[in-house]
Amino acid sequence: MKGLFDCRWFGWFSAVIVVGYFIVGLWPFAFLPANQVRWLPGRPGLHFAKSGVAYDSDMLPGRVSSNGATNQPASFTVELWAEADREPDDDVYHLLTIHNDRLPDDFVICQWQQACILRATVQHPWPSRKVCELDARSALQEGKPKFITIRGDGTGTDFFLDGLPVEHFPQYVLKPEATEGQLILGNDSSGKHPWSGSLFGLAIYNRSLDAAVIARHHAFWMQGHARQLTNAPELTALYLFDEGGGQRAKDSSGKSHHVIIPEIFQPVHKEFLIAPWKDMSYDGPDYSDIAVNILGFVPFGFCFFLHCRFNRPDHPMGNILFVILVGALVSLTIEIIQAWLPNRTSSTTDLLTNTFGTLLGAVLALLGQIKSRRHAQS
Repeated sequence: MKGLFDCRWFGWFSAVIVVGYFIVGLWPFAFLPANQVRWLPGRPGLHFAKSGVAYDSDMLPGRVSSNGATNQPASFTVELWAEADREPDDDVYHLLTIHNDRLPDDFVICQWQQACILRATVQHPWPSRKVCELDARSALQEGKPKFITIRGDGTGTDFFLDGLPVEHFPQYVLKPEATEGQLILGNDSSGKHPWSGSLFGLAIYNRSLDAAVIARHHAFWMQGHARQLTNAPELTALYLFDEGGGQRAKDSSGKSHHVIIPEIFQPVHKEFLIAPWKDMSYDGPDYSDIAVNILGFVPFGFCFFLHCRFNRPDHPMGNILFVILVGALVSLTIEIIQAWLPNRTSSTTDLLTNTFGTLLGAVLALLGQIKSRRHAQS
């Protein structure tokens, strides 16, 4: 055992392990991946796949209050006609995002399994919930087109499916600026939650439509007459997606906006070292990923500590600190590079767990060496 722990080859083992970390952490080295958004053949609409995004480079306007008040709750309606390709259960995937840096939470319509979920910044604290959200079940079934309408005002928020009311949430009242911001389709602002499916049409209003108007609008969309909505009061955005090609989808609301469909996929807003409380899956921390990140750096901590101990046998604690520092630097370098890889996430959680794994490996090596020498002396 003494010969094993004193082996000078541990330095080379450490270098090979580090090379492996860079390969695993950065693979497939796709710095300029294709943006997987395509026009639907034979009908209006866009199809989104993994690594896909479309966005408006300008900001959606907010609702202008007639009395100048700024503390009134949001009054809005969103109509979208969509068909999901799958029913994800590992995380939520963003069909529509309105990104606003001034708010703690973006306005997001996303999917988890068959549920259509709304997340946004509310006017008042949302009781006993980690994430301020609500949902309509069975709204996004795989392969089944659905016309989803979400409206909100000072009395709450409602879901409609195919023109009919399905859910009412009386306490869910949004802040007045909740629907102001940058429109992003098929993903979130960081590019890490790509939705897979087809989007056939979208309309956003800065007012709450009543049930009869919602039913009438549904009929317009289904009959191919949605262009009649261009003069609707307080219409903020209307996308018919009938261009059939090109890198822009025109906003038909008269606001002179358009959605850009870039050739190369890049997040609309790059994120560097995402905070641990933001780096969570739908139902909380990803404990399996945390365990992999810890255990993955244990071999490096173990081998590199033995290499350092072989060269500096009289400084065990100094060696441990040095090993931890090098492990943290290796992880930090990977996370910095990942910030420029659209398909990877630069995460503080990964940095912390990798560093802890390095510490664990170094401590295990030290304890193994101490035990080995005691055994040899006895």
